[in-house]
Amino acid sequence: MPATAFEPILKAQLFARLAEGLAGGVTVITPNRRLAQSLAREFDAAQAELFTKKSGLASWETADILPYPAFVARLYEDALYSGLAGGLPILLSEAQEQSLWEEAIRASKLAEALLSAAAAAAQCREAWKLAHAWGLAGKLKAAAANEDALAFLDWSARYARACERNRQTDSARLPAIVAPLLGDAALKKPRLLVLYGFDIVTRGQKDFVAALAGAGAEVRACGPQPRSGAVARIACTAVRDELLAAAKWARSRLESPSPRLRGEGWGEGPKSPRIGIVVPDLAQSRAKVQRAFSAVMGAPAFNISLGVALEGFPLVNDALFALRLAGREAAFNEASRLVRSPFIAGAESEMAQRSRLDAAFRERAGTTLTLDALLALARSERMPRAPLLVERLAKLVEFRKSGLAGMKSPSDWAKAFSQALGALGFPGERGLDSTEYQTLKKWHEVVAGFAALDRVAGRMKYAEALRRLAVLARDTLFQPEAADVPIQILGVLESAGMEFEHLWVMGLTDSSWPLPARPNPFIPVRLQHEAGVPEADATRSLELDRRITAGWRAAAGEVVFSSPSREEDREISPSPLIASLPETKFAALGVPAYASLRAAIHAARREERIADHQGPALAASATPQSGGTALFKNQAACPFRAFAAHRLGAEALDSPAAGLSALDRGTLLHEMLRAAWEGIKSRANLIAMDTAALDALLGRAVTQAIDR
Repeated sequence: MPATAFEPILKAQLFARLAEGLAGGVTVITPNRRLAQSLAREFDAAQAELFTKKSGLASWETADILPYPAFVARLYEDALYSGLAGGLPILLSEAQEQSLWEEAIRASKLAEALLSAAAAAAQCREAWKLAHAWGLAGKLKAAAANEDALAFLDWSARYARACERNRQTDSARLPAIVAPLLGDAALKKPRLLVLYGFDIVTRGQKDFVAALAGAGAEVRACGPQPRSGAVARIACTAVRDELLAAAKWARSRLESPSPRLRGEGWGEGPKSPRIGIVVPDLAQSRAKVQRAFSAVMGAPAFNISLGVALEGFPLVNDALFALRLAGREAAFNEASRLVRSPFIAGAESEMAQRSRLDAAFRERAGTTLTLDALLALARSERMPRAPLLVERLAKLVEFRKSGLAGMKSPSDWAKAFSQALGALGFPGERGLDSTEYQTLKKWHEVVAGFAALDRVAGRMKYAEALRRLAVLARDTLFQPEAADVPIQILGVLESAGMEFEHLWVMGLTDSSWPLPARPNPFIPVRLQHEAGVPEADATRSLELDRRITAGWRAAAGEVVFSSPSREEDREISPSPLIASLPETKFAALGVPAYASLRAAIHAARREERIADHQGPALAASATPQSGGTALFKNQAACPFRAFAAHRLGAEALDSPAAGLSALDRGTLLHEMLRAAWEGIKSRANLIAMDTAALDALLGRAVTQAIDR
C-alpha cells in the first residue's frame, strides 16, 4: 500500500514543525538512508536561509530524520536499557544471521546438493525478510508445494530453533518484538511520526505504524512537492553514447545554473543546482558510469550512491593477501602484490628495491608461493636487497608458528589476524589519505563483526576463519564519505522521494523498464501475489513502475528520459512508459561540445616531423635494429607501443607459468633434437635404425637435454 493512505502534511508544514526541535516531538522516517540524509540537508539549508535573511537563529536542533530500520532499532535500544531488558532477545548482526543460516543449511540433507551454502544462506535471508515484511511467515507451511519452498521451510525452521535456543532475533522480526512494548513509557515515542517518500508500505510497516498510533502517536505522510517542468525523451545510439550524453548534460547544467538559482541567500555567485542521474542497472554498470563521468567532468563534482565491496579497496585487498599468504600458500600474483604493497612497513623507503625484487621473483618463483618460500627468495644472495621487507616477513613467519595454529574461537582469530598484520607493519609508514583512513576504520569494524561470531559459531581452523572473514569483506558494501557534491548518480529505489533542479533517467528500454516480475523462489508465488508484493507478478510491478515514472516526471524542473537504440547488433525500443513522449534531439538541450581529455591531449601533442627522403635517426644509423617483423607489426598496431618497445627498450615483466615456459619448452625441444641428430648423423642411418634403437637414442637425447 502506498504512504498516501495516511493523512498528508505539506513539506513546509513539516519543516516548520521540525524547526521546533525536541519540543516539537516530530520524527521523520524514510525508506532508505540516502533519502534521510538528503532531507536533513534540505532542512538545514532552509534554516540557514532563514538565518541569512535575519529572520532565524544562528543555530538549530538537528532534525530527527532517519530510515525506518534505524527508527525501529532505536526503540529496541530504549527497551534494552530499561526494565524491559530481561524479556528481550539479543539482536543478531548481519554476519551472525548469515552464519546461523549457513549452519542450518549445512545440517540439512540437501547440503551436499548445493554448490555454495553461503550463497544459499544469503538468498534465505532475503526470503526471510520478505516473509516477515509482508506477513507471510505463518502461511509458509500450508502453502509450500515445490522443492525450493520445502527446502526453505526446513532451513528456516532450523534457523528459528537455533535463535530460540539462545534467545536471539534478527532485524526482520524486530518490529514485531518492539510493537507490543510501545505502550511502555521507557520507549521514547514521537508525538508526530511522518512517513516521507514511501512508494510502498509493507504489511509489517503498516502494523508497526498502527501500533505507534495506538500508543498515542499521530501518523502523517509527506513527500516531495510535485513540479511541472520540461520533460524530454532522448534516443542515443548505444549505452556508451547515452552515458557520455548524460555526463555532458550534467556538466552543462552545473556550469550554467538557472538564473532563478542565483542570489537565494547563499552569498555571492550562483547556488549549485541539484542534479540527479538515475541508472536502473547501476550495480552492473557502475564502472562504465564512473569512466564516462570522469572523462567529462573536470573536477570530482559527482557522487555514485552505490558502494563497492570492501575487499575491492587496495588496503583491505592487501590485508587479505597477507593473511592468505600466512596460511598454507598463495598465488604468485598475490605475493607479488604484497611485496609491492604501500601498506607494509618500509614500503616508502624501499620502494625501488622492492620493485627490483619483485621483477627478480618472476624469474625464480612458481605460480604459487608459501610464506617460507617467499622469505627464502627474499634472503637469497642472488636477489636485490630489501632488509626491511625481510625483517617483516621473518616476524610473520615467527608469529605464524604459534599464533595461527590449532582451533580457535572467532574472537581469538580476530585478535590473531590483527597481530599477523601488525607483524608486517600494517597499514604502513606513510600517512593515510581520507579514503584509506575511512577504509581502515571499516576494516576494523568488519574484523570486530567477525569476532562477534562467538555467539553463533564454535571453534574453527585458520583456513575456515579466513574464509569467513573474506566473505564478510566481500559482502560489505562501502563508500567513503566525501564532500557534498551537486551531481548524484542513483539507482531506482534510491531516487524515490528525491528532488532536483535537473534530472536525467537513462536506460529506459522496453526490456528493462518496467522491471520484469521477480518473485522470490523460496516463497510460493501465490502467497506473494495475495500479499501484494510488487515484484511478485507483472501487473503489480507495472503499477509500481508507473508510480515511480510519474514521480520522476514531477521530481525536477527539467527531466530527461533516455534509452539506447542499439545493443550490439540488436535494435531496441524505448520503454512503453515513456514512448508516448515526443523524441527530442540531444542538440536541442543546449549542451556545449565539450572536448574529451583524449582530444585535449591529442591537440596539445608535439609531433616528430621528418622529411620524406630521410628516415628516423635510429633507422638511418649504421647500427642494425633488432625486432624483425615485430617492428612493422607494432608500428601498425600502436605507434606508441613500437616507440616504447624498439626505441626505449621497454619490456613487460614476466609472470610465472605452471610448468615450463614457452621459451623453456622451445629450448628443450631444440636441445633434444640436436642431441638426437648427433647420434643419428644422416638420413640413411635414420632409415636403417629399428624402432627399439631409435627409442633408446631419443630417450638418451631427452635425458641429455634435460640435464643441460
